[in-house]
Amino acid sequence: MMATVLTASAVTPALALDYEAKPINWLIQAPIRTAGAMSGAFVCGVFSGPADGGYHGSIKGTKHVAAKFGDEKGVGQQVAAVPIGGTTGLVLGGAVGGLHGMKHGWKLGWDKPFSRWSYITMEEK
Repeated sequence: MMATVLTASAVTPALALDYEAKPINWLIQAPIRTAGAMSGAFVCGVFSGPADGGYHGSIKGTKHVAAKFGDEKGVGQQVAAVPIGGTTGLVLGGAVGGLHGMKHGWKLGWDKPFSRWSYITMEEK
């Protein structure tokens, strides 16, 4: 406890100086940013990225195969396209979404550690 207080009192004046604080500030923030980036990359790469990518991939795959059957918006074509295009889109979209999610989580986890946007792959449009 005393060591923490002593360390904080030694570092605090250096943070007040703008031109000298940058190297010290970076040393203080680097472990926090690294932990935030790693947790964001893990959560987005394993959970939210594959779920989001798989969902959108299955819809895109179903529509693509239904269009090849003749009518993209036809109910019969969509029902026939789900086993082929939907499952393929789900698997491929999940894999691509996982890679995209890891990249997204790392970038936003570094910029804003432990923020909710570092764990969610959906982009605002």
